[in-house]
Amino acid sequence: MTNRLQLGTFGTNLAPGITFTTIPGALTTDWSRAKDIAHKSEAMGFEAIVPISRWKGYGGEHNPHSDAYDTLTWAAAVAAVTSSARIYATVSMPVVHPVMAAKQMATIDHVSGGRAGINVLAGWYRPEMPMFGADLLPHDRRYDMADEWIDIVTRCWSEDEEFDHEGEFFTLHGVYSMPHPLGARPTIMNAAMSGRGLDFALQNADNIYVKLSDDRDEATAHVRRIKDAAREKYDRDIQVWTFGYVVDGPTERDARDFLHYYAQENGMHDAAINALKIMGVEAEVAGDNSTAARRFSWVAGDGGVPLIGTAAQVADGLEWLADVGIDGCLLGWPLWEEGMDRFATDVIPLLEQRGLRASG
Repeated sequence: MTNRLQLGTFGTNLAPGITFTTIPGALTTDWSRAKDIAHKSEAMGFEAIVPISRWKGYGGEHNPHSDAYDTLTWAAAVAAVTSSARIYATVSMPVVHPVMAAKQMATIDHVSGGRAGINVLAGWYRPEMPMFGADLLPHDRRYDMADEWIDIVTRCWSEDEEFDHEGEFFTLHGVYSMPHPLGARPTIMNAAMSGRGLDFALQNADNIYVKLSDDRDEATAHVRRIKDAAREKYDRDIQVWTFGYVVDGPTERDARDFLHYYAQENGMHDAAINALKIMGVEAEVAGDNSTAARRFSWVAGDGGVPLIGTAAQVADGLEWLADVGIDGCLLGWPLWEEGMDRFATDVIPLLEQRGLRASG
């Protein structure tokens, strides 16, 4: 039976995870840690393990996310040491050839026993593109390419004979890819942030990954619009997911003091400014409180939903997500191992009591 609110981890393949902090114990690219976190995730019954695709960091003094495992080979390794969670590879479609991606994903699906998922990105991080001899297409054109990319991949996953593809972005001859995935195909996730991007996700993704307003009515309406549009336009039932960062403590003050310690006093604010500039946010406008808040949110947890306070307050935040219609939430912690242990002990039982998760 599907839990009312599914859970997963986000960004355990790179340093320092989803928090831009220099505190001791922050996440590193250490395979033994990644494996341990995956095991903790499954012990808590988490449904998904999702990495971040990053080839070049955000610069600044510490250059976060410059130290990152490739997501496809990482997913195969995680798949081999787990048994229940869905293991995703996050794939930037402009830089990974669809025939290669199809073969790799089918391999991961076999390694995992049918638990593979793919989080596809149409591309946004321009500094990486020269590494691959290319530049980003205009926004909507990225999704024209993505449509063609997905078509090739799904044909590789389903067709037994060689095929040719003559398209606008790819011209391929004698394409052949075996073995096929074990199931119909790996689960597809995509972040839907725009009109054209949302339409791509509605048509192709099983899980649409969104950022939410903190206004309950707006968030509820947003999720409902996405699910209704998938049914009305494409006769599809899709799930809507989001992500958040957990900062907990014995009291709310303890949690907020730790948030200030890791994100304000020891945060990589120069890198956050770089990231927001690349996304089109002018992060250095003097006196712009909304921009300063967004910068802090990026440092604290990659712009995700803040889940801050006591165990009960963290559970309140997750219950709020379920109430507005969210099907799943990926999570991260500033100190992963310690945070996950407390989550298992203090938060999971509250989620079970509230009917958000099945009792262990």
